[in-house]
Amino acid sequence: MATGSYIWASIVAGLYGLAATIGQPVLGRLVDRYGQRLPLMAAAITSAAAMIAVGVLDPRQRLLTAGASIAAGLATPPLEGSLRVLWSQAVPQRLQTAAFSLDVAAQSLLFAFGPLLVSATVALSGPGTALMLIAALGVAGTWAMTTSAPSRAWQPPPTGPTNWMGPMRSRELRGIAGVLLLVGMALGAHGVAGTAWADRLGDPSGAGVLLGAFSAGSCVGGLISSRRRGSRVGDRTLLGLMAGFTLGWAPLVAEPPNLTAMALLALVPGLCLSPLLGVVFERVGRTADPGCLTETFSWLVAAVGIGSATGTALAGPLADHHGAFASYALALLAAAGGLARLLWLLTAAARAVPNTA
Repeated sequence: MATGSYIWASIVAGLYGLAATIGQPVLGRLVDRYGQRLPLMAAAITSAAAMIAVGVLDPRQRLLTAGASIAAGLATPPLEGSLRVLWSQAVPQRLQTAAFSLDVAAQSLLFAFGPLLVSATVALSGPGTALMLIAALGVAGTWAMTTSAPSRAWQPPPTGPTNWMGPMRSRELRGIAGVLLLVGMALGAHGVAGTAWADRLGDPSGAGVLLGAFSAGSCVGGLISSRRRGSRVGDRTLLGLMAGFTLGWAPLVAEPPNLTAMALLALVPGLCLSPLLGVVFERVGRTADPGCLTETFSWLVAAVGIGSATGTALAGPLADHHGAFASYALALLAAAGGLARLLWLLTAAARAVPNTA
C-alpha cells in the first residue's frame, strides 16, 4: 500500500465494491435496451481508465482517489448478468442448470487464484502495476465476450421494463434477491473468519488454504451438478441444496485446531454453493421478463455483492472481540436466515397455485 494505511485501503476498496453493486443493474438495463457490445465495452474502458487513475494518483489526494475508485466501480461492466442471459438463450433448457453451475464453479476458481495473481504482481512490481493489469484484463475479457458468436447473435428484446423499478417490481424476484443477500453474507463472513482462525493459530497461510478449500468445493460441486441432464429442479432439491449450504457452516463454528480438518470442513458448504446458485439462476432465467433479463440477473449479482460486503463488515468486529467462532456463527445464522426465507417463498408460491386455479 502506498499510504501504509489499511484503513484507507479498506475504504477505497469498499467504495469500489459499493459503486459496482449500484452500477450493475443500471448498466444491465442499458444492455437490455442497446445490446451487449456497445454498453459493455464503453463501461469496461471507462472502468479501466478510472482504475489506472487510482494507481497513478498521489495517494495523499484522497478525494481524487476515492472519486476514481467510485467511477471504476460504477462503470464495472455487468458481465455476469450478460453471460447468464446468453446461457439462458444459447443453451438448451435441459442443460441450463448445468451451465449455470459450471459458470459459478469457474468463478470460484477465479476467486481462489485471482488474489494470488494480484499478490504476486504487487510483490514484484507494486500496487500500481497490479491495478493496470486488472484494468487490462477487464477490457480484454469484455472484448473477448462481446466479440464471441453468441454475444454477436444476441439481440435486445423489443420491449424493456414497464416502470422505473424494472424487474424488482416482482415480489418473487425481491424474495430471491433476499435469499442471495443472506448467502452473500455467509460468504463475506467466511473470508474474515478464516483469517481470524489462521491468525489465532499463528499460521498466516491458513486463511488462503481455507478460502481455497471452499472454492475447490464449489468447483467440484459445479462439476458434479453439470452432469445432470434434467430440464428442471424441484423445490425439494433446491431446499436440500440450501440446507446443505447452511448445515455446512455448523462444524466450522467449533473451530477444530487443525488446518487439515478445517480445510475439509470448508469443502462442505462450498460443494453446495455452485449447484445452489445454478438452480436459482436457471429458475429465474426461465420465469423472468425477457425484456429485462440482463438487469434481472444483475440485480441478483448485486444482492450477493451487498450481502458479502455486509457480512465482511459485521464479521470484522465480531472476530476482533470474540474470535473466529463468532464470525463463523454469523455465517451459519445468515445461511439459516436464507434457508428460512427460501422455505417461506416456496410455501407461498405453492399456496398461490391452487388459489390462482
